[in-house]
Amino acid sequence: MSASAHHNSTPDWQFRITDRDGGVLHGAAVLVSPDHVLTCAHVVRAAAGEDGPGARVRLDAPRHSDTWHTRAAVVEGGWWWDEGPAWDAALLRLDGPAPAVPAPIGTPGPHIPHGHPVHILGFPHAPAGRWLTGLVRGAGGARPEYVQIDVDPSAPVAVTRGFSGSGVRSNDGTLLGIVREAGAEGRLAWMVPVTAVPGLRPGPRAAPGLDHEQLHALAVAVSDLETIVSREVRALFVSALDPRLRRRIDAAAVPAVFSHDLVLRAHRDYEVLDEVLDQLAAWEEASAPMRRVQEAAAPLLRGCGDT
Repeated sequence: MSASAHHNSTPDWQFRITDRDGGVLHGAAVLVSPDHVLTCAHVVRAAAGEDGPGARVRLDAPRHSDTWHTRAAVVEGGWWWDEGPAWDAALLRLDGPAPAVPAPIGTPGPHIPHGHPVHILGFPHAPAGRWLTGLVRGAGGARPEYVQIDVDPSAPVAVTRGFSGSGVRSNDGTLLGIVREAGAEGRLAWMVPVTAVPGLRPGPRAAPGLDHEQLHALAVAVSDLETIVSREVRALFVSALDPRLRRRIDAAAVPAVFSHDLVLRAHRDYEVLDEVLDQLAAWEEASAPMRRVQEAAAPLLRGCGDT
């Protein structure tokens, strides 16, 4: 059974993860910020032949372009493999700008309601994807955080190898989680819900008028600062931020997500980017990473009309 026209016509935030040449499908990844994708750790292991922070994979986007592709690397603090929640997830930073806007991340309570309808797009045997539908049945599977999905028995599509990392979407298009494994010949699936991924929260969306590449470059540079990498120092830094900004950012997010959130909100929402950079400079004491931050920020500050 095909999904609704709403799902088939929506500009899509799901990409494929392939081998280095693009010829072998390993799974999918979903765009959770302008610069980051979420997938399963076991997909990264299969595609990269290695695991952990720094492991690199190739992504493409056949639903958008036959030519676009990029590489992405697992970020520090963004690797969860058989050691704790979310058990089988990885957050990666893209090398280049994505051809889509990020997924709207759902914020369900601890338990998605029994019988909640979902839609899943998978790439096996179809580069542009094949849809299936299902119903949430509740927590279950190999880990207590996972959520079981019963695939519509009338659907001609089942969850097969290559669906891992695919987004599980609510009827309104929000991202609830990613497919982790399947059973019963593809008529059952288990997902890692977004609420189980540490530090992953609904983030701000870049407005069309903002320079995405400049914001990306600045966020990457900020994420390398010791002030951001160290949880203890970051907590002190956040405590001194403008109260409006402090209330809107997640101080516990992984460095890559925190940095993007900090930069975008400071620049777009409150126009205090220069103040935030001054505070970072005071903590960093003229470090080499801070000089790179200041270089990356210069075009944005000029664009604000600073005198």
